[in-house]
Amino acid sequence: MIKLLNGSIFSSKCDLIIIPCNNFGGISRSVMKDLATHDLPCINKEISFGDIIFIQNMGSFSNALMIGYAASVDVYQDSSSTNGLKSIMKKIREFCEAQSVQKVNIPLLGTGAGGLSAKESYNVMKAEFYNDPNIVLCVYTLSEKMFKEIATEISNNNTDKIENPRVFISYTGYDINNRNWVRNFACRLRKSGINARLDVFHLKPGQDLPQWMTNELIMADKVLLICDKYYAEKADNKRGGVGWESMIIQGDMMLNQERNKYIAIIRDSNIDQSLPIYIRSRYALSWVTDDDVEKGFDDLLLYLFDCDIEPPIGEIPLFVKEKIYSKL
Repeated sequence: MIKLLNGSIFSSKCDLIIIPCNNFGGISRSVMKDLATHDLPCINKEISFGDIIFIQNMGSFSNALMIGYAASVDVYQDSSSTNGLKSIMKKIREFCEAQSVQKVNIPLLGTGAGGLSAKESYNVMKAEFYNDPNIVLCVYTLSEKMFKEIATEISNNNTDKIENPRVFISYTGYDINNRNWVRNFACRLRKSGINARLDVFHLKPGQDLPQWMTNELIMADKVLLICDKYYAEKADNKRGGVGWESMIIQGDMMLNQERNKYIAIIRDSNIDQSLPIYIRSRYALSWVTDDDVEKGFDDLLLYLFDCDIEPPIGEIPLFVKEKIYSKL
């Protein structure tokens, strides 16, 4: 899937952000300034034209977990090419598939010093990602003129697609039955069109665990907290991954007034013992039995898709109107 946006690649949350450079790792002054502003490093090393280097974001910039430096300009030829860009896009897609990357922010590569037209650059990206339902490639144009030039390239089918909500599931696997239930629950959500994010699916060997959790919480449209007594204990005592996530969630609630993003699902009959202290004032779903799950699953889906489940207000009954009018 591909989206065309007018603005900066640094302005929205993503899993992977692509930085344009030449085959010596050289970066334009404007991009270098943006990197400094957002505490992101310069690559400063030679990269083969048409190649890309991926690194994990270790700085304070919280809108991306990983960075890709794409050698989209050949210094020797003082230009770019569609073949070079095709090579970069193929490598990006392969990386996304290997690392379960869902969203990529990328500029129109090769359109500056590379000399490619906006449509040439966009069409190469579109050819690689348009039919991929699992990856959203957000193509940014800083120039409104460029944006207008290629706006007609976006089909109505693409703009009318319903987006899959990104939902992070926070849980503890201390109890094996709960761990298995969470896995099956995540699979059911994904089959229902929800981009459910779970460590057993998306956390890769070698990734920094706290950074991965932080990124998932930031990127999520909604967060489901699967609560039992073990979850509450870890959250309240700030232990393990649940403790780290709880600190981030509490800070988000205080600073950004995130009232509807976090949904607690209670999986234990002892409610008071199962809910972390910081979430006890919030309305929670009680899914202790399988019957509770079946009764509440469809309503949860509607909520995750931001659908209104309030029944419509009908006409006032005639006898009520007559009674009201008789008093006037």
